[in-house]
Amino acid sequence: MSRKKRIWYPGASYHVMSRGNRRTVLFKDASDYIRFLGCIESSKERYGFKVHSICLMTNHFHMIIETEKTDLSKIMQKILHPYSMDFNHKYDFTGHLFESRYTSCLIEDERYFLEVSRYIHLNPVKAQMVRGPLDYEYSSYGLYVDGKHERKRKTDVMIDELVDTGRVLDCFRNNSREQYRMFVEGKISHAEQEMLIQKDMKEDDMWLPW
Repeated sequence: MSRKKRIWYPGASYHVMSRGNRRTVLFKDASDYIRFLGCIESSKERYGFKVHSICLMTNHFHMIIETEKTDLSKIMQKILHPYSMDFNHKYDFTGHLFESRYTSCLIEDERYFLEVSRYIHLNPVKAQMVRGPLDYEYSSYGLYVDGKHERKRKTDVMIDELVDTGRVLDCFRNNSREQYRMFVEGKISHAEQEMLIQKDMKEDDMWLPW
């Protein structure tokens, strides 16, 4: 299913999460989300990795990253360090913005890959920030369900350019967008898989936004 931390495999996929130090808010306004997406874009241009799913919460974020020839740690450093510097300068903040090192788990099979993507896209719903995953702006779910042509906001456009939906949607036959929506929003319980993902990422409900 998944394999633990700090081991890098070329061409591998990882569930990556990082959170604010002492539950610090990472994104205070729309410009912060845009800046963070810009940091991912810069890192992606330099290192050539893929982003398959993303959700930026207020005090943490989740992504599925597929590396190519670059160590995941270099990719994440290129994302987190510039954002931290800019955030601290903008808000006159001192100390560490992120809680120690990011958390990552190697994804070893397609079933777990799909479950992680579902888990990421349902994060805002679990936090009771929105009623449905499509209502949340700072997530790749809208790209999966609606496609690029329906999305107008700047954050939507940036996510459209960053995220590769092909691997997830290829897991479904016919009308793959609708099939994925049913997989994410359906009534079938995924409790066992969600508990495994939470264990892998050392995440619990205490880290949901206030």
